[in-house]
Amino acid sequence: MAQASSRDAQKDAIVRSDVWFEDGNIVIQAEQTQFKIYRGVLVAQSSVFGDMFSIPQPPSEKQKAVDGCPVVRVTDSAIDIAIALRALFLRGYVSRKALSITAVAAFVRIGTKYEIEILRAEGLERLFYEYPSSLSDYDEMNSWSRIDYSWGVNIDVANLAREQNLLSILPVAFYLLCHDYDAKGLTSGVPRDDGTTAMISPTDLITCLVARESLAELQAQTTFAWINLPSTNYSCKTPPKCSKFRMQVMRSLSSHPASICGLDRWGCGLAREPVNSMCIICAEMAELHDDGREKFWNELPDNFGLPEWAEINRERAEFA
Repeated sequence: MAQASSRDAQKDAIVRSDVWFEDGNIVIQAEQTQFKIYRGVLVAQSSVFGDMFSIPQPPSEKQKAVDGCPVVRVTDSAIDIAIALRALFLRGYVSRKALSITAVAAFVRIGTKYEIEILRAEGLERLFYEYPSSLSDYDEMNSWSRIDYSWGVNIDVANLAREQNLLSILPVAFYLLCHDYDAKGLTSGVPRDDGTTAMISPTDLITCLVARESLAELQAQTTFAWINLPSTNYSCKTPPKCSKFRMQVMRSLSSHPASICGLDRWGCGLAREPVNSMCIICAEMAELHDDGREKFWNELPDNFGLPEWAEINRERAEFA
């Protein structure tokens, strides 16, 4: 019994954050973590906090002042508040290096809720870069540079985008999930590096599972439509050989679970073998492949039950 009481006491103990200025004049408390900062500096960045600070504290709260400073409690997670305040007061996360999705999510959540534009804009810029809303931008992506890649990052981004109603992020986030995981993988979740498991929301899990079927049909009709064209139409030099490699790609596309790869570029993924193994005439189908990719891209949002690109891209207007 004594041990249980001790654990409860430790759980309820107040922790001082590393964002703690001895001459600060207000204390923010998120969960069990406190942050002692400068009221005026925060108000200059956030009118929402300014309004909160102007509300008289009830007598019971005034009695709980810390170092003579009023304590303002917020409902956000301690991690999100810590990241936001480190950025504002300790110049944390100011480099152009990639940030963790945890930091980016905190920027978006806290920046949006408290109207701290410098945080919100930084978070959104990184998300919009890593999850493009045009095929040309998607094709320019070579590696992760604004957000650190980690196991489960696409699930975390999809959940954040849905939470914050950032619809233009969802088509690519959902596509990458369908590309990387089959139905079992999506349902089981993805183990993160810290031992936790990234799980997509139940509603979006159904969205992705249904979309896998429609995307398999769509890519066969668009990106990989050239597979069904007779080799004789292209004066094929080696029909048996070229047909063999077409059939290999077709089997991969029609397997269960099917490979979702409608955005794979010519010479990548399933289209790698045709480039290396088919005759030069058939290999010139790259133009048909690229035209198909564009059609696949244009229909991507609809397969996830989202509005068309033109509509959901309006949220990116301020970053154009």
